[in-house]
Amino acid sequence: MTDQTETGTDAEILFPDVVVTLSSGEQVTVREFRYLEGLRACALARPLLDRLRELGASAATQTVIETLLLEHWETWTELLCLACDRDRRWLSQLADQDGMTLTMAFWRANSGFFMRRLVLHSGAERTLGAVLATLCPSPSCSMSSSAPATAETRERSPTG
Repeated sequence: MTDQTETGTDAEILFPDVVVTLSSGEQVTVREFRYLEGLRACALARPLLDRLRELGASAATQTVIETLLLEHWETWTELLCLACDRDRRWLSQLADQDGMTLTMAFWRANSGFFMRRLVLHSGAERTLGAVLATLCPSPSCSMSSSAPATAETRERSPTG
């Protein structure tokens, strides 16, 4: 027997979709991006993700996030439409409170999606750096081709 109040159901963990009720009484499901949607979302969100990476985790305050969303409002609008399976026209007719409700639901549903991208990106950079340092520990080692042989290098060469 599992304690579902603490851990959630398997479906909630796999697909943490959020259902919200708007002021009109309409219920809207805000989905976590599935794989193919995620590819599109990553392409759309690249400028936003790049800015978040530049700022670093310590700078990600609510004010900074709001500023980033304002800077990238068209991207944000497309991401919301994608997560809700609605169009821009529908979104443009929402009351401010409903828009904020959708925004909060979006972050609940997709925070894991964005964190994975941020962590994978920074982790990949660290991993690549570690691999290169392991393969080539000497500071003089480079990945470029070696310099052309000169008379001096031929003299020092065991075969020269």
